[in-house]
Amino acid sequence: MALITEVILWLFALGLTLFEVMVIVAKLKAIRFLNAFVKTPWHHFLEQALRLIVGTALVIHSPNMKFSEFFGVFGWIVIITSLMLVGLPWRWHRSFAQKVIPTVIKLIHLYGLSCLGLGIFIIYSLL
Repeated sequence: MALITEVILWLFALGLTLFEVMVIVAKLKAIRFLNAFVKTPWHHFLEQALRLIVGTALVIHSPNMKFSEFFGVFGWIVIITSLMLVGLPWRWHRSFAQKVIPTVIKLIHLYGLSCLGLGIFIIYSLL
């Protein structure tokens, strides 16, 4: 189980770091990627399923990581917020995203740097 959760966290961390690369190299694709998660109910539930997988991996693997308490709490936050979003109507999530995404797009370089920072922090914590 430890190997599976570690692989999930490596993939998540690499995905976060690659998002910053996408912002630099193909900004429009990065924007389309962000907009895709609330396009349809299917995309919404896919996002929540991925969040639940990552959150669970963080909770399970956190004892094997540096800053284990932080990642344990962070994992539970991801799980709880994902379950809340699954329980809410998709339209509410979409409405919220439509209000937030324009700001994220305006600050896409800062958002990408934040993703890069979190990705590097996770990688460091896994080593």
